[in-house]
Amino acid sequence: MPTLPVTPAELAIAMVLVAAGSVVQGSIGFGMAVVAAPILLLINPVFVPGPMLLAAVFLVLLMALRNRRDVIVGDVAVATVGRILGTAPAAMAIRALEPSIFELLFAVLVVAVVLLSLKGIHLRRTPRNVFAAAALSGFIGTMSSMGGPAMALVYQHETGPKIRGTLSAIFTIGTAISVLGLWWAGRFGSTELQLALLLMPAVFVGFFLSRYTVGKLDKAHTRPAVLAISALAALAIVLRALL
Repeated sequence: MPTLPVTPAELAIAMVLVAAGSVVQGSIGFGMAVVAAPILLLINPVFVPGPMLLAAVFLVLLMALRNRRDVIVGDVAVATVGRILGTAPAAMAIRALEPSIFELLFAVLVVAVVLLSLKGIHLRRTPRNVFAAAALSGFIGTMSSMGGPAMALVYQHETGPKIRGTLSAIFTIGTAISVLGLWWAGRFGSTELQLALLLMPAVFVGFFLSRYTVGKLDKAHTRPAVLAISALAALAIVLRALL
């Protein structure tokens, strides 16, 4: 096995962040990448987006199985088509961008995710809105691994089990599509696969702990804290790229 381009300390921090993010996502339906990805990009860019996305596939599969009775099946098919259409331009952009430009775009997308979450946009859960949100989620998710908030806007008025079940089913397929897009773009190979496998135990720990936090996490406090951390990390990424 080739030497991985991360230190033991970086891997340990990554596992803690992924476990914490998995607790959040397992409890409210999304949030792992919003918690972990911006900080991981600062620690070591190799973690984002490929390893994060593949680790997320494992998490959303576990969540989809746990909440399978509450999945809105029709939405999954519509969202899958939208995800494919959103992934394609993101994969082409990643293939063409220099690392420094990618980091700046990543930071912009982090800010966009924060603004989407803060705006409190109210969208009805219609096939058209599900499709549009999935396309946006596919683009943002492939570029940054943070496609959750775009989809959550459409489901914010559904019950907790429906949010967790339906989003997880959509993300199981959609995130796998994004990983394939990264592979096509030359941004997912053996190194990313090994890192994703190393992160999966942390995913499982966070998923297990979320059994005890479902319905208990106070979103009135959790969401602002997560968004503030993400915004500060985005600012640090911009400053690092410009200075």
